[in-house]
Amino acid sequence: MNQRLYRTGPRFLGAVLLLGSLGAVVTSCTTSATEIVAGTTTQIQVSKELGSIGVVIRFGGELISCQGYDVTNGDVTIPHTLGLVPQEGREGVLQPVTITVIGFRDERADHFTETCLLDIPSADAPEVLVVRSRRMPYTVERILYLPIPLRESCTGKVCPDDQTCFGGACEDNLVPEDSAVDYSDALVFGNTNTCFSPSRCLPAGVTQPAILTDEATCTFRYSAPPGAPAPDTVPGGLNVEIMYQSFGTEVLDLDDKEGFVFPDEKDPLTFRLAKNMCEENFQKGKIVGVFAAPLCPAKRALQPICSGELAGILTGERSPPPPTSEVLCSVGDTLTASESALYVLLDRSASMSELFVPEGLEFVVGVPLRNPVAARTLLALSFLPAAASDCADSSYDSPDFGFADVEDVRLPIAEALGDPGTLLADDPQLFLDGAMSGAYEALGNLMPVATEGFNRKALIIVGNRDLQSHCPGAPDNPAELAAAAKAMGIFTYVAVLDAPAGAEQFGDNPQASAAAIASAGGTEVFDAIADEAAGGLAVQKVLNDLGSCVYDPPETALVADFATHLAYVDPTTLVRTDIARNESCDGELASQSVNGWGIEPDGRVRICGQPCEDLRTTLSDVATYFLLLGEPAPQVAVVALRPCAERFSPP
Repeated sequence: MNQRLYRTGPRFLGAVLLLGSLGAVVTSCTTSATEIVAGTTTQIQVSKELGSIGVVIRFGGELISCQGYDVTNGDVTIPHTLGLVPQEGREGVLQPVTITVIGFRDERADHFTETCLLDIPSADAPEVLVVRSRRMPYTVERILYLPIPLRESCTGKVCPDDQTCFGGACEDNLVPEDSAVDYSDALVFGNTNTCFSPSRCLPAGVTQPAILTDEATCTFRYSAPPGAPAPDTVPGGLNVEIMYQSFGTEVLDLDDKEGFVFPDEKDPLTFRLAKNMCEENFQKGKIVGVFAAPLCPAKRALQPICSGELAGILTGERSPPPPTSEVLCSVGDTLTASESALYVLLDRSASMSELFVPEGLEFVVGVPLRNPVAARTLLALSFLPAAASDCADSSYDSPDFGFADVEDVRLPIAEALGDPGTLLADDPQLFLDGAMSGAYEALGNLMPVATEGFNRKALIIVGNRDLQSHCPGAPDNPAELAAAAKAMGIFTYVAVLDAPAGAEQFGDNPQASAAAIASAGGTEVFDAIADEAAGGLAVQKVLNDLGSCVYDPPETALVADFATHLAYVDPTTLVRTDIARNESCDGELASQSVNGWGIEPDGRVRICGQPCEDLRTTLSDVATYFLLLGEPAPQVAVVALRPCAERFSPP
C-alpha cells in the first residue's frame, strides 16, 4: 500500500521521505501511467497570514506520511505540486488517496515534520490558519490532477475527517470520478499564455465596488463610475475580486461552490456569490468588500493566476496598504454597531410637493434606508403637520410607522410616501412643538433589545416652513424642547428645505429656527436653502451618526494587550485607516475630548474624537458616491487588529 512520491513542476513540495515500520518510499524522476498529482495554491498573504504549510498523506485510512514546508525562502514558493504513484506490485489495490494541507500562521515546517506523525493539529488549533483536504481514487492509466487550494473563506472552519471546507461550508472531500481532470502544468503554474492577469482584467479605475441588489442571495451588479459610460461587455465577460476582514484580497473563480456565478446569461453585469460564500462569509461579515470589472472572460477554477502577479497578491500588493509599517492581523469578527433609534418627522404639506415625487423620495429616504449602516437602527416615522389637539395630548408618542428594524419598516414607509393621497392640498400650521413633545416621549420610553443601551436616540425634522411655536400657552418653544431632550440623551437634527414662493411661513424664518433647534439638540442644521445637496444627504448623515463609533461588546475581549488598533477601508478609494488605542476613550463624555478608541464600562467599544469624525466623513463620502448612482452604499466594516506575532504562542 506504500505510495511513490516525487516532485513535479518548477516549484514543488518536494519528495516525502517515509520513515518507520513501512520503510522508505522510493522517489522517482519518472511518471507512471497511473498517478495523482496534487497541487496547492493560495491567494492568502504569505508571512503576514500564512507562515508555513504541512502536508498529510493517507492511503485508504492509513497514515502514510506528513511533512512540513516553508512557504518563503527569499521568494514565495507557492504554488506547489506533489506526484503520487502506486507502489510497484500493488497496482491492483487502488484505494483513494487523501491529502490534507494545513496552513500555519507561523514558520513551523521543521516542528511539524518532527511531531505530526504523533500529533496532527486540528483546524481549531490557534497556530492553524486553514485546513483543506481532498480524497481521490487512482484511475488506471491516467495521470489525474488533484487541486487543493488554501482559501481564506475556510479559515477557522473545522470539518469531519471525510469532509473538507468549500467556501466556508463542510462538504464531502471526495473528488467525483466524472469531475477528475488529467494533469497539465498549465492547470497549476502561471507561466503560460492561458494564465489569468488581474492587472489586465481587474485594473484600478475600471474595477468598482459592486452594488448589492439582493442580500438574501448575495446578488450584485457592476455599475460604471459616476459619469462614465455603461460598459460594453458580453456574457461571461466579468470578473470578481473580494476583500476579507483581514484586508486580504482574492480573485474569485467562476465556480458555484467557492466563487461566483451568473444567474442570468443575458445579463453579463449581474453576478451572485456561490451559496457557501454568501452564507458563510458575506452574510457573516467575513467578506467586507466585493469588486468587479467587465473586461475579460471570467476566471476559471483551474486557471492559475500569472506567476508574477500571484506573487504580488501573496505579498499584499493588491490589499489596502496600512498607514504604518507595523504588521497587524485581524482578530475576531467585524464589530457590530450598537443599536440606535431614529424618529423622523416629515412634513407632508402642499409646499413639500417637489420632494414627494419618486425621484426625490428615493434620493432622500429610499436609498439611505437601504444602506447597511442603518441595519442596527430602530426607525419610526410620522407625518407633519400635527393637529392643535396634539398640543395638550400628543398622538406622536405612537408613530405612524415603527419603531421597528429598518428592513421591516422601510417598505411600508415607501408605500405611504408613494401614495398620492399622502400629500396635503394646503399648508396648515405645523404645531411642531406638540409633535416634538410626543416624539421625545416615544424615544424616551423606547428600550433597546440589547442590555448595553442605545448608541444614540435621535429625532430628525424635515420640512420647509415655519418651525416656531404654535401651541397656545406652550411653556417651551421647539429649541427649548430640543435642549431638554438633549439633557436626556436624545439628539435633534433638522433638515430645512427650500420652500416655493408664497408658501405660508406664519412670520417665521425657517433657516434661523432650524439652526436654533439643531444647535439646542446637540447637532448642526442641514440647510438645503443655502446648499441644495444638504437636504438630500440629511437622513443618510444622521444614520451615519447613529450607526458608527459605538459597537457592541465583541465576543473576543479587546483588552489593552490584545488589540492595538481598529481599522476600516474606504471601498471607493481602498484607503485604509487605523485607529490607535486610548484608555481615556471610555464613554460619551470623553468622546469629544480625546482621540482613539477605548472600552466603555459595559464592554462596548467606542471611537472618540477626530477618528470618529473621520469615520463618519468616510461613511458620508461613500454614501454620496453611491447616491450619484442612485444606489445604497456598501458596508464600511470596522475590524480589530493585533500584531500578527501575538495572535498565539508558537512552540
